[in-house]
Amino acid sequence: MKNQILLWTVVFLLIIPTAALSQEVKIEFNQIDNTLALSNPLFERVLKIDVENSAFYTSGFKDKRSDYEYWRAGNDEFLFELNGEKITGNKQDQQFAFLDHTIQDGEHQSKILKVHLKGQSNTPARETELFIYYQVYKDLACVRKWMEIVNTGQEEQVLNNLTWEKIRLDPWGGFSAQIYGNYGRDIYKAPYAGGKDDPAILVKGRKGTFIAGNEAPGVMKYIGVYDNSNDIAIGLNPSNHDYAFKKHLKRGEIFTTPHSFIILSTEEKPEECFENDLAKYVREYMGVKLFQREKRPLFCYNTWTPFRRNINASMVKEIADSLVGTGVEYLVMDDGWQDYFGDWNPHKEKFPDGLKPVCDHIRAKGMKPGLWISFAAAKTESEAFNKYKEHAVKDKDGNPVNLHTSGSNPITMNILSPWYDYIKERIFTIVEENGIEYLKIDFAMVKSAYVMDAKHSGSHDSTALYKGMEEFLYLSYVKLMGFFDELGEAFPELIIDCTFELWGDWHIIDYALIKHADVDWISNFGAAPPQGSRDVRWLSWHHGLVIPSSCMIIGNQQMDAENHEFSFISNLGYTPIMLGDPRNLSVEEKAWYLKYYNWYRSMDEEFEVSKFYQTSDVFPEPKASNWDGFARFNSEKQGGIICFFRNGSPEETRRFIVPWVISDREYVVKNVDGAPVGIFSGADLLQDGFQVTIDSRHTAEVFSIATTTVL
Repeated sequence: MKNQILLWTVVFLLIIPTAALSQEVKIEFNQIDNTLALSNPLFERVLKIDVENSAFYTSGFKDKRSDYEYWRAGNDEFLFELNGEKITGNKQDQQFAFLDHTIQDGEHQSKILKVHLKGQSNTPARETELFIYYQVYKDLACVRKWMEIVNTGQEEQVLNNLTWEKIRLDPWGGFSAQIYGNYGRDIYKAPYAGGKDDPAILVKGRKGTFIAGNEAPGVMKYIGVYDNSNDIAIGLNPSNHDYAFKKHLKRGEIFTTPHSFIILSTEEKPEECFENDLAKYVREYMGVKLFQREKRPLFCYNTWTPFRRNINASMVKEIADSLVGTGVEYLVMDDGWQDYFGDWNPHKEKFPDGLKPVCDHIRAKGMKPGLWISFAAAKTESEAFNKYKEHAVKDKDGNPVNLHTSGSNPITMNILSPWYDYIKERIFTIVEENGIEYLKIDFAMVKSAYVMDAKHSGSHDSTALYKGMEEFLYLSYVKLMGFFDELGEAFPELIIDCTFELWGDWHIIDYALIKHADVDWISNFGAAPPQGSRDVRWLSWHHGLVIPSSCMIIGNQQMDAENHEFSFISNLGYTPIMLGDPRNLSVEEKAWYLKYYNWYRSMDEEFEVSKFYQTSDVFPEPKASNWDGFARFNSEKQGGIICFFRNGSPEETRRFIVPWVISDREYVVKNVDGAPVGIFSGADLLQDGFQVTIDSRHTAEVFSIATTTVL
């Protein structure tokens, strides 16, 4: 008996901490109202089990902080078509019976509600079952949602026009609300149909603000804001879209949708809704691959500019030698090391002893070797193409096609074919044999970033795995993400760079990409400073509200350019990447790079600044004649860096408020040398700001800022 008491005491003590941590998240079933309520201290979303009308839908979505109810009547909850017939959860169509629900513990002390619905006989949903998942976190007014659609019939069914989150929300003002799209930087009025450049959209009314997010991949994602109804619709592109979604569901097949999310915010400034509420969700809960690393890349070098394809073994070794003492962590050999696209053997004349001696030399100099490659491109001269040419992507006339450009060579290979097994094995072998630690994967797979004709996309044939271009598009993205996962599992230290060309559009990056790859080489800006410096800052500014800026690689600023300091400090807004010919650097210039790299690394070690990026409404879009800047400030540890840029402005001095600090704390601001510039109260920084003087145009100043108050 004593042993039993002791055992139960131990069990009780073990259970208490978990319960205490998760007690703020509640999922409760109300038998009287026949509802399921998902809540935490910040919000509540209520789901109605409408037995009388054979329906299931949201019947409440309230922000407890403002006591504002966003929900409006008439929710579909989800909407899609099977064989051309509409399937929905609303009470007008009366299509689903509620079978049961379960509650699961999720990661990060979250809870997951799983709802099981069965299609009613004599309705279009008669051969369908659904499993709908809702995930709630302890410290965000956020619901993450996804679905499983099961074909329970005897025949294949065609799934399209899919929105798995379809809900009526009104921040008061509805159609007059401000809609922040295009990575949150442009303002629109309803109706608005968000697409490839809209991983998340903010809707701001007179009484409330919410963010609708879509974790679907590439050019397939869709968010409708009052475009076809009064609803918010999150899903995959409808059938009238250039890159429409379609899936043929075989008998018994289960289709799992991507995730979506809705976040309620009480922040006054739209920028801070993104930088606080959305950024917290993405940083802590989404599963960003880069942020799961204990150490993230902080300084990379790439050979593409100015050498293009004219690299060789001796040159790369010389470059490695010249990079010693600059702080560069990764040396990436870009295009030019190989014989033929597709075969991916080291060029016999340029790399006569193969890649390994060069990679070993790079490692011996204290850096990690990286390599450029393509996943789907194959030259017609290659042995691989001639072996697998029947598995090339086909155009509308059935001919092999180059999706990357309008040219005829290289050909884009079909990754939903035996080509996948070949190229996977080839890449794995190259990485393993040479100890590659950074892999830049390039060139088109599903569509071109450069050819605007939508018909110049996908494979127009049909096989056992897909039927037509529409199904090919989505399944290719799924296959690619699976490849990234397998590659990362096999080589955990490998940095995976999925370029914008591979992902399918100019400047494209989204949540699906950064959950499976570390970074996205998102663009190339080759202009010399100051224009090139301003260009790369512009892109991190433009996308950084919605996407973690460290997930971006923005080329092509050169280490040895005049005023290269302006470019490198601009690079601190994302994962730093420099190109150029480092053999031209002086001893003093190398020392400068090392000093700033060491400073940035120390800031990341202390404050994890690479997980944060802010501009608020303090720092404007970088332009030729203004000042701009950014912060990388850890709001939890209350420390980080702030970078200021004087462009062509005639003003030598500007004052900037610092909206990320806490009023009742004290902060010390230091320069790169660690010398204090001043000590300020949080209240002063919030109200009066921080005065910065930059004597020369096209020059930058960087500072660390940290609270001196014990947290």
